[in-house]
Amino acid sequence: MAVDRLSMAGGLKFMLLLSVAIGCDAASNAELSDFMTSLWHSDVNNASSVRVNLQGHASSGSATDHATGPLFSSVNDQYYFSRPTYAALIQLLDNYNHVIGDAERSNQNEDHEVTLFLEAISKTTVMQKTQQFLKQQGYVGVSLAEFDTLLRQIWFEFYPRHGQTRDSCGFEHVFVGETDTSEVIGFHNWIQFHLQEQKGNLDYRGYIFSKQPRTLGTQFTWLSKTKSLGTFMYGTSPELDMAMFTVCYLTRRNQLCSFSVDGHPIQLKTFDITNGGGHHLGTAYVN
Repeated sequence: MAVDRLSMAGGLKFMLLLSVAIGCDAASNAELSDFMTSLWHSDVNNASSVRVNLQGHASSGSATDHATGPLFSSVNDQYYFSRPTYAALIQLLDNYNHVIGDAERSNQNEDHEVTLFLEAISKTTVMQKTQQFLKQQGYVGVSLAEFDTLLRQIWFEFYPRHGQTRDSCGFEHVFVGETDTSEVIGFHNWIQFHLQEQKGNLDYRGYIFSKQPRTLGTQFTWLSKTKSLGTFMYGTSPELDMAMFTVCYLTRRNQLCSFSVDGHPIQLKTFDITNGGGHHLGTAYVN
């Protein structure tokens, strides 16, 4: 991918910067709450009109299907998915091999699609506020190019999830989903969930929890594999998901990232992977 083509000197310099950034003094929970609330209200690309049909309540250990219909009952695809950040995200979803253990390889066109996605989200108020917040907290430098490189390394650089094969990346795991033996791993994005429902690849089997603002725990099968508990925010824009997870990864990696939005408590979890060298996002999800 494009980030792999950095010069060795530049790559080593950036890995050092990222290591230093991750070691910064973390923002307080109050600071996070103020910032995340500001982000939430800046998300003008949100799909707040999306409606879900929760149907039956499931438990994470249950094999019973508690839902006869799809989760998403009303999504204006034409209205939302033609927006630049949604359209750019959707172009990325078919670039990955979901099977853990199968090597990931990108071509020039797929690298360009990553660039277009990062360019699209960088134009939003959400990501501009995120860059400013992380700069003020000492997690990124002044340069927008450094922030772009940070996002590429965290989210899009391939690494081995197990073993030695570079078979995964943070974006694939969180936004696309992966399969390992009989189960689904990752898959924490509502847009991919909705699109896979439409294609008949995903069977929603019931909800485990539903919280405000717009967070769900669900059970489903995807490509005949099971996800006993899959969590995500819904109706959020691609840039908001990426911004919130990135902030939590840098400020609260490998632990709970607790904050509130308009008085509603939210907990996100992010984990670091250093397989293959450097720091990468292993997973990020709603707790």
